[in-house]
Amino acid sequence: MKPDYKEEIKILEKVYSEVMEALINKPETQDYEISRIYFENVSARMNNWAAMINKVKVELESAIPLKDITAENRPA
Repeated sequence: MKPDYKEEIKILEKVYSEVMEALINKPETQDYEISRIYFENVSARMNNWAAMINKVKVELESAIPLKDITAENRPA
């Protein structure tokens, strides 16, 4: 059976679009206040992006089947 990763893909697409939006909207001015506000907003969003990426990682790791953990050195 082929695994279904629709939810993970949706989360990663959201993170990607937010990162691209942040990069596109980077201020090109030398105004300190505008740059400070931009970087404060982006750093706050980074916490959310990291949490979303970690959620995807956990979901993908849980989809990996467990290996056979039987003992190879059985007592005689």
